[in-house]
Amino acid sequence: MPFAMFQRQARTPFPFRNILILAALVMGLLYYAIKVRQQNNAEIPPEETEGKKEVPPEDIFFASREYPQFYPDMNAWSAAAVQVSGNLEERSPGDALNTSWTVQGPGNIGARINTIQVHPSDPDIIYIGYANGGVWKTTNGGQSWVPIFDQQPFLTIGDIELDPQNPEIVFVGTGDPNIGGYASIGDGLWKSPDGGQTWQHLGLDAQRIVSKIIINPQNSNIIYAATMGLPFQRNNDRGLYKSTNGGQTWTQSLFIDNQTGISDLVMSPSNPNVLYASSWVRIRTNSESLVSGVNSGVWKSENGGTTWTRQQGGLPTNRKSRVSLTIDPNAGNRVLAMYADSTLAFHQIYETTNAGVSWDTTLNQGLDRGFQANFAWYFGGIEINPFHSDDLWAGGVEMWRSLDRGDNWVMTTPEWWKYEVHADMHDIAFLSADEIIIATDGGLYRTYDSGGLWEKIENIPTSQFYRVAYNPFVPQAYYGGAQDNGSTAGNANDINNWFRLFGGDGFQARFHPENPNIFYFETQNGGIVGTLDSIGFENATVGIDGNDRRSWDMPYMISRHEPEFMYAGTYRIYQSVGHLPNWYPVSEDLTDGVIFGNSYHVISAIDEDYFTDGVVYAGTSDANVWRGDVNNQVWVNISNGLPERYVSSVHPSPNVNSRIFVTQTGYRDNDFSAHIHRSDNNGASWTPIGGDLPPVSINDVMVVPGRGDSVLCVATDFGVFVTLNSGGHWERLGKGMPNVRVFDLDINQAQKTLIAGTFARSIMTFPLDSLKSEQLSSVNPPLTEKQFALWPTVVQAGAAVNITTDPSFPTENSVVAIYSMEGRKISEYPLVNRSFPAPVTSPGTYFVAVKKDGRLLKAQKIVVVR
Repeated sequence: MPFAMFQRQARTPFPFRNILILAALVMGLLYYAIKVRQQNNAEIPPEETEGKKEVPPEDIFFASREYPQFYPDMNAWSAAAVQVSGNLEERSPGDALNTSWTVQGPGNIGARINTIQVHPSDPDIIYIGYANGGVWKTTNGGQSWVPIFDQQPFLTIGDIELDPQNPEIVFVGTGDPNIGGYASIGDGLWKSPDGGQTWQHLGLDAQRIVSKIIINPQNSNIIYAATMGLPFQRNNDRGLYKSTNGGQTWTQSLFIDNQTGISDLVMSPSNPNVLYASSWVRIRTNSESLVSGVNSGVWKSENGGTTWTRQQGGLPTNRKSRVSLTIDPNAGNRVLAMYADSTLAFHQIYETTNAGVSWDTTLNQGLDRGFQANFAWYFGGIEINPFHSDDLWAGGVEMWRSLDRGDNWVMTTPEWWKYEVHADMHDIAFLSADEIIIATDGGLYRTYDSGGLWEKIENIPTSQFYRVAYNPFVPQAYYGGAQDNGSTAGNANDINNWFRLFGGDGFQARFHPENPNIFYFETQNGGIVGTLDSIGFENATVGIDGNDRRSWDMPYMISRHEPEFMYAGTYRIYQSVGHLPNWYPVSEDLTDGVIFGNSYHVISAIDEDYFTDGVVYAGTSDANVWRGDVNNQVWVNISNGLPERYVSSVHPSPNVNSRIFVTQTGYRDNDFSAHIHRSDNNGASWTPIGGDLPPVSINDVMVVPGRGDSVLCVATDFGVFVTLNSGGHWERLGKGMPNVRVFDLDINQAQKTLIAGTFARSIMTFPLDSLKSEQLSSVNPPLTEKQFALWPTVVQAGAAVNITTDPSFPTENSVVAIYSMEGRKISEYPLVNRSFPAPVTSPGTYFVAVKKDGRLLKAQKIVVVR
């Protein structure tokens, strides 16, 4: 029981110190293993492969959930995001379903921050943008922070900039410019005129990742936005865009090709018409990760982006990866460019002092050439200290500094394994010559003495959890496995002092129900460790074939009937007897075999029947569901009638024998269903119970105990939803959880709370007692779809689209909403009008949604022509 163990042994310094040393060593070794793994996965094949490589395993975790197409249909994804975010505040304040979620934490573990922006005249006002957790603001130098972007559909942030003429005007570019997490895309550019209180959308939806924003300091109507485009597709919606009317309209200023975006942009401090842009060849699909190419380089414009020339004069012209730029704010002719090479390692820093006529290399004495490991494309790049132009800072696993323009370098943050400053640097801001803030994979840090000492200046609960767990022997604690931050435990009462229990990417923790000294933690790719004495960990995968295909998040569990038995799933089911377990297979291959690649054909979910010992259910990443008796090793495929989708969870009912629930993931155009099914006959047939759920990906389902099977909660890509009538009607559960992925649910039986593992806001809990039984009668009955049609379906812009319904179709409080194919609402009309004008913004395909009381009744496409 690790949480109590740490509290108890804090009173006995010698054992506690030993435990901390052991934990540090374990975490250090595991973190090192992760970095080696990242380096190995980042290796690029020979030149003739043109920079292609297999998708890294951690991205397969996301990609496989889109089986069989392996990347989300962005029209469907966006439509779901916009629909859910539009309903976040529609529920009445007195509704019990609107009870607030509690953020349990951790606040001290942190998450990746992509961008920092400091108010130019008040350094206590700081904005930060997370890779998944939205925009946060402090007005007291980091003592407290508030989220200011949570009502928006996409909370992946690429850049934040302030209007040079009015710093209360904030611009936010969405999408992850590091392209390090699958589907971490955005919906373009946003603007706040009042320091983040209100927001307006400025377009660039289709460009998906805004990596850099620059506003002309002499004319705020002139805005430049560097975009990377949608990583999953080769298309022309990428490059550098320019607006001359404050973002109302955009023109493509620089376009390289359909697989190359613009990753960085700088403007001359003396002439706003002089710009330098870096291009980056970047595509990520189910079968390739293109990270370099000959079109990665530096470009210059001298006329405000009207024309561009590629910079040469000493710069590389062969295949390279990402390029970072910085311009001297005190000398506009001086620009530095830091290149990653085609092996994804650090290549070189180049400097021009004559506005790009020629470029020279810096000496780089003392700079560890492996400081960016073999994923140099991932980091924040190089910056010049504006208070001291000879002072250069370069981000890698640690931060490095040169005081002589790049000739000699020293490491200025402690080694990553000390955890004094978290590893992986992404941005830097200078408050003075010596007061500096850096953004890392684990939060925000400040130094007052140019890197001599660092302090963390945020405790924002934005950690990314894959899995959560309940320990019956430490009911006051909440446990979870987090991306890049291992397994951890704590609660809201001490939110900033959660304990790191094990390293690596953290996944499922399992606790013996009768013996508090036996428990297990899991790292990526099925690395299970266990303990029999609550202190020392040992390998717990003996017997599982190391060559087995397995999920990055390999499922395993302790039997609920006989806790000396355990089950695990690779591409087949394993059983074990005893602790530490010794595994042996009890099934054949339950997947379709290798069709798309090893990582896409694995077991993704397992559970054990509540009524019959030895009956196990398994779901696979390639859409199979099985029911098996491990005692005689007889397995029956029960997938018939289910969609061809990734199986995210399979759970038998705790109340009704022969009843099974299955959830599935994925996004497809024209599919307005959320995939949750129930079988009442051991899987012989299936009934969809998604009802009026929005068309979101469902990652898990939890049957709330004590309510029959009437109260179900589902974890989705956009929060948690609940039904109080067995799936007839669903509503979003709780208040205070923004549009964030939730991958796992559990129940803290002692606290009577639903536990949600969010992938951007740490662990959150909801009080189940607030779902009173009398609420069942107050929930609106499910709305059934009546006859409904739009005509014509191909219509000229501005012409009327007519609506035909039968008399019983509900029109009171019903609206017709028109959305772009990117999911952005264009207009809305009362259904009683029975017609509406076709959009005139641009020709193309739109979808029309009919909603009553905010819930989707029907959706249909129309095509608008000129």
